[in-house]
Amino acid sequence: MNESITPDVAARPLFIINPMSGGGRTKKRVGVIIDAIERAGLVADVVFTTHPGHGIELAREAISAGREFLVGCGGDGTVYEVANGILSMGAGDRVRLSTIGLGTGKDVAKCLGMGRGNLAIKAIAAGNERRIDAGTVTAIGEDGTEQVRWFLLEMSAGWVPEISQGAPRWLKRLGDTAPYLIMAGVKMLRPMGRQFTLAIDGNRFDGRYNSVSAHNMELWGGDLVAAPGASPDDGILDVIRWGDLGRRTVVKVLDAQRKGGAHLDMDGVDRHPARALELSSPKRSALDLDGEHGGYLPAKVEIVPRALRFVCPPAG
Repeated sequence: MNESITPDVAARPLFIINPMSGGGRTKKRVGVIIDAIERAGLVADVVFTTHPGHGIELAREAISAGREFLVGCGGDGTVYEVANGILSMGAGDRVRLSTIGLGTGKDVAKCLGMGRGNLAIKAIAAGNERRIDAGTVTAIGEDGTEQVRWFLLEMSAGWVPEISQGAPRWLKRLGDTAPYLIMAGVKMLRPMGRQFTLAIDGNRFDGRYNSVSAHNMELWGGDLVAAPGASPDDGILDVIRWGDLGRRTVVKVLDAQRKGGAHLDMDGVDRHPARALELSSPKRSALDLDGEHGGYLPAKVEIVPRALRFVCPPAG
């Protein structure tokens, strides 16, 4: 990005495309995507990610160059990276964010009313903004030092990250939800529960859990309704505790999520509104943030109200 940034260039969207999203399907669709962008009357300023975490780097470089509107094109991981680039620069009030969902899950796009590509491009061209919250997570990075990350959809620890992070790229070609359901079946062959130390807004809920998750939006895993009614602009997180559930119960919970979220009425699944939580475990436990590896416990999680200027359809 060596262009000279004029005010007009700064204000128009820069499309950060992950060509390997959707199990590599996006790479074959780049020409179609660019044509659709130009038909909407937009300039197709495009850069491509080449490796995990590259979206964060590209977003930072673009902001440093003066860009004020970034669009993550790919799965939830792509828009997660671009959002982290924006927020790590302290640019949430200055830089607008949007997405074209092209990956496996596309849950951020779906939750914001722009799940189909044509709807996303239409919303980007219209330019309407919605201030949305983000979750911030202080945890342990791969190098053992403290790191800070942000999420748009969810933070989870326990069994669930083993599903989302264990899905191979080739499996993601099967669609939005199927890869995660298949991996859930595989991971059920191993023990699913572990001990957690958990505080939600200062209240202790220590115990043995299958998973603990905090949600900023309704969906995860591609159309699975994890937190029905969770809103990205209400200033709270929805924390869900899955007890140490047996395999049959887990199957029922997953099916209930697929059918709209009735799992919250089941014994062993509890929901709490929260502004902050602290989570740790004696077992080495990875964190999942919007389907991406987010470090390891212990973690402190907080809601950041109105963190981002998201360009999307008005809230319905």
